[in-house]
Amino acid sequence: MVQTKKHAKKLISFVLVSLFVFLFSFSCFAQENTRIINTYTEDLGNGITAVVTISEVDSLIRSTTFHSISKDYYQSGSFIGTAALSATFSYNGSTAQATGASGTGSGANGWNYGGQNTWTSGSSAYLSASLSKGGASVPVSLSLTCSPSGSVS
Repeated sequence: MVQTKKHAKKLISFVLVSLFVFLFSFSCFAQENTRIINTYTEDLGNGITAVVTISEVDSLIRSTTFHSISKDYYQSGSFIGTAALSATFSYNGSTAQATGASGTGSGANGWNYGGQNTWTSGSSAYLSASLSKGGASVPVSLSLTCSPSGSVS
C-alpha cells in the first residue's frame, strides 16, 4: 500500500512536470521576435508628415523573411491616421519574390481611411489608400522590396 502511494505520487509529479514543459515549449514557439530596422520622418508637404517604421519578424523558415512598414500621418503635428503593410518574401541568393501582402489602416481626428489596395509584383509588395477629411485628401503609399540576399527596404 505504501509502495502504491509512492508510485502514484511519482506518476502525478511526472505528469505535472511533463505538462508544464509541454505548455512552456508552445509559448516559446508562439512568441515573435520583432525588431525595428529603421524609423524616419517624411515631409509630404502642406503640413503633412509621416513617421515611417520598418520592422522585421524573425523567421524559423530558411530563405523566407517577414517584414512590415507602417506610417503614422500627422497634419501640423496632429495625428490623422495610420497605415501598415505586412509582406512575406522568399529569396535564394540570386532572386527574390514577394509571396504575400496584407494591409490595414485607420483614420483619426475626423479623418477617414479608405480605398485600400494591396498587391505584390516581383520582389516588391505595395499598399495604396487615402486619408480624407472634407475636401482634403492625403495619398497613402507604402512599399517593401526584398533583395536576393534577403535585405528588405
